[in-house]
Amino acid sequence: MDMKTSRLLGIIGALFMVIGFLPAIGGILMLIGLIFVIIALKGYGDYYKDSSIFNNTIYTIVLEIIGVVVFVGVIIYGAFEFLSSLGIENIYELNSWTQIDWQNAIDINNILPFVGAIVLGLVILFAFTVIASLFFKKAMNTLTEKTEIKLFHTTGTVFFIGAILTIIFIGFILIWVAFILLLISFYESKPTG
Repeated sequence: MDMKTSRLLGIIGALFMVIGFLPAIGGILMLIGLIFVIIALKGYGDYYKDSSIFNNTIYTIVLEIIGVVVFVGVIIYGAFEFLSSLGIENIYELNSWTQIDWQNAIDINNILPFVGAIVLGLVILFAFTVIASLFFKKAMNTLTEKTEIKLFHTTGTVFFIGAILTIIFIGFILIWVAFILLLISFYESKPTG
């Protein structure tokens, strides 16, 4: 793939990722944008003969997927343990739901393990997100060296800081800003020749 195609895919992908933060249409556009950006970064890596750009991007994606899967698994396990403590062994059996004494069932001893599972899941997801963002930052730093566009470095840094600050939710805004910076970075990386 030539540099012009990689650049165009990067621009479109980053634009989709920026728009993907909108609640109504976000999910599918975010996914399509992510795929386009991955392909674009593969093209940049091939063009500059540096596989670390693509590899670090893949590490980012894989770590995020693992983090989400573990998070969901911990939450599901916690939910089933909570339901089990209420005496519900089969969630599809309606009779078991009607026989619960809800006033006595909502006890701190029943709720605390579920809340603990949620907190544990969030901590695991947070850790994977921060580690993944380091790999994305490395990919952006390599792109800065190859393209001499310093905005790629800024993109990686803002993304990393955003990942750290997701714990207080302002990080999601910074990650969105990083996607905007990525869009501008791809736009500024005009192909030579």
